[in-house]
Amino acid sequence: MKNVLTGFLHRAKKNHLLFVVLALGPVFALFLYIRIIPIIKTALYSFTDYSIIKKKSHFVGLRNYASMLRDDSFKLALSNTLMVTLICVVATLSLALLLSVVLRRVGRAAAAYELIFFIPVVTPWVPASVIWRWLFDPTFGMVNQLFSFLHLPPQAWLQRPDQVIIAIVIISIWKTVGYYMIIFSVGLRNIPDIFYEAARIDGASRFQQFRFVTLPLLRPIFLFAAIMAVIQFFNVFTVAYVVSADNQGSPSYEFKVLVWEIYRNGFNYYKMGYASAEAMILLLFVLLIVVLQFKVAGNESE
Repeated sequence: MKNVLTGFLHRAKKNHLLFVVLALGPVFALFLYIRIIPIIKTALYSFTDYSIIKKKSHFVGLRNYASMLRDDSFKLALSNTLMVTLICVVATLSLALLLSVVLRRVGRAAAAYELIFFIPVVTPWVPASVIWRWLFDPTFGMVNQLFSFLHLPPQAWLQRPDQVIIAIVIISIWKTVGYYMIIFSVGLRNIPDIFYEAARIDGASRFQQFRFVTLPLLRPIFLFAAIMAVIQFFNVFTVAYVVSADNQGSPSYEFKVLVWEIYRNGFNYYKMGYASAEAMILLLFVLLIVVLQFKVAGNESE
C-alpha cells in the first residue's frame, strides 16, 4: 500500500511539473525572444561599429562608450532625461497619493472621479501631445490666453529650454497621474479601518494618522509605483518629440532626451553600434536606480 501511494505521489508531481512546463514554457520562450535576446544583442552591438547600411561590423571595444564621454549631445540628453524623471516621479507620485487620500473620503462618488482621472491614461500619447502642443502654442494657445486674462505676460513655452521642460513635465504628469492614483487607491482600500480607529482613540490627528498609519502600510505599494514611474519617465520620448520637434511648421526648441538620442543615432545617422551603447547606459541607469530603491526600502523596513 505504501509503495502504491508513493508511486501515485511521484506521478502527480511529475504531471504537475509537466503542466507547469507546458503552461509557462511558451510564455517564457516568447519573453526570451522579445525581451532577453534583444538586450543581449544590443549589449554585443555596443562593442561594434554595427550599422544597418553596412554588411559587416567590426569589434571596437569600448570606443563607443568613450565617445559618449566626449559627446555633448549625449550629455545634454542624459541631463534632460534625469531632470524630467526626477521632477515627474516626485510630482506625479505626490499628487497621485494626495488625490487617492482625498477620494477615499468622497465615498461612492470616488469611482466617477477615478474614471475621470484615468481617461488621460488610456489616451494615446501622440494625439494627447499634439493637443497639448496646440494649447502651449505661444501665439494662439489657450495657456497664453489664460495668462492674458490674468494680466500675465505670454510665455514662449515651446521655444525656450527652461519653459519647454515645464510643458513636458505638465503633460507627463497629466497623462500618468491617474494610473498611480488608482494604484494608491487600491492600496488604501486594503488598509483595515481598525488601524485608523485605534489611532483616533489614541488621539492622533489626521496628519498623524497619515504619517504613522497610511504611509507605513502603503510602503510596498509606494515602492512598486516608484519603480514603475522611474522606468516610465526614463523612457520618455513621444511627448518630447511631438511637443518640441520642429515638425509641424512652427518654431520650437528641440528638447533632447535619451531615447530620442538613441533613435536619432540608430535610424537617422545609422550608427547602430553607438546607439546600442547609449541604450545600455540607459538600461544601467534604470537598473541602478531600481536597485537603490529596493535597498532604501529594505533598510526602512528593518
